[in-house]
Amino acid sequence: MKKRIGIMVLIALTACGSLFAGGGRDGGAKTGKRVFGYTYWAASDFFETIGQSMREIIEANGDEIIIVDAQQDNQYQLNVIEDFITRGVSVVFLNPVDRDAIRPALVALQNAKIPVVNLDTSVADLSMVASYIASDNVGAGVICAEALNKALPGGGDIAILDYPANSACLDRTEGFKKTINSNFRIVAQQDAQGKPGPGLEKATDILTANPNLKAIFAANDQSGMGAFGAVVEANANVLVYGVDGAPESKEVISQGTQYAGTAAQSPKQIGTKGAEVAYNILNGRSYEKEFYVPTFLIDINNAKDYLGFWQ
Repeated sequence: MKKRIGIMVLIALTACGSLFAGGGRDGGAKTGKRVFGYTYWAASDFFETIGQSMREIIEANGDEIIIVDAQQDNQYQLNVIEDFITRGVSVVFLNPVDRDAIRPALVALQNAKIPVVNLDTSVADLSMVASYIASDNVGAGVICAEALNKALPGGGDIAILDYPANSACLDRTEGFKKTINSNFRIVAQQDAQGKPGPGLEKATDILTANPNLKAIFAANDQSGMGAFGAVVEANANVLVYGVDGAPESKEVISQGTQYAGTAAQSPKQIGTKGAEVAYNILNGRSYEKEFYVPTFLIDINNAKDYLGFWQ
């Protein structure tokens, strides 16, 4: 697991207490600080970078942020948010494990009059959050499809590794499918859960069943790296495109491998905007209900300009 970027360590959940030391409805009232809560779907330096960007702004304002990895467990995330409410946080920053199953937590937050700033992956009902801030995920899929159209104008058999429980991945897949040219034929579309292991497993099966495969589009770089591993293992002449602009994908792209490109997001910009919107909500100022950070293609031509860090 990657090293955490300066985030608070989650205290183990017990049957007799809060997830957080010093929990209580007064939140930061005793110290005069506002307390914010941020929970995201699974361990990733992408979400940690969002958290670090928010932390810098929040702590500069003399306030505090509690950051919790939900470990890709919806029930655990529901428990985390219940403890945020008990703690009396001022705003919850939410990246949901499951866009539909998070609803009970949203109802509880509404009842507690705690606004929600939804980050990266939308909840199913955006009317239940104050603001939604994300990358242009449809545009990210479009960018990958345009790159593939240019790389293989003759088309051929292609596959998609998606993640239907995640709205961002759904949007990326939508953008990709509507943009690939008519010479391509989608021979497989499977749920890789946004993770390297399932990406490797699903891509291995797809490559075995489709010896003429030309390319794989993965809805994020984690599953894309799994697919890339399968391509290397099979010694297959197959291109891989992903979404994120993650450091590990940029490294292999820069080496001229078959990981041909990634539609890069900017977690730093998402985090900065999230903190800005949260303070505008609390201070009664105007704010965007929806805000989309542009994405751009990183490929062999520019990957070396972005190595070792998140843009």
